[in-house]
Amino acid sequence: MFERFSNSFLNDFNLDLLLGKFRSIGFRYFRKGEFIYRENDDAAAVYLVLSGEISIGCFSDDSDVRAISYSKSGDIIGFDDALSGSRYTKSAFAASDVNAVEISRSEFLDLTRRNDEFNLWMLKYLSRKIDMLAS
Repeated sequence: MFERFSNSFLNDFNLDLLLGKFRSIGFRYFRKGEFIYRENDDAAAVYLVLSGEISIGCFSDDSDVRAISYSKSGDIIGFDDALSGSRYTKSAFAASDVNAVEISRSEFLDLTRRNDEFNLWMLKYLSRKIDMLAS
């Protein structure tokens, strides 16, 4: 059901330990073709991608892509909007069947306030994402 996090910051962490830092999480399954969230929706959650691939960008109502990036197993999506605003600035669309952990925005923000170790993990994740974009 879940892919190995071989090319992500999660390969350094015990997933159970990471998830145990949250008080409340939900496991979600999205079928290929479903929107995980849409541009301008309330940024209510952050998603830890356990398996599958997600297209992120601007989409028309018939799912035609206008701008795009990809996320895959081990990525975290929606955190930039959860941190910086109240609405998603892009849409996330399941390019394949996706399993994800859904973490509410309030839970995510609460953990960043109370857990320095989690903040270091997020900084490491962001650093790796920046390195990948620069390559």
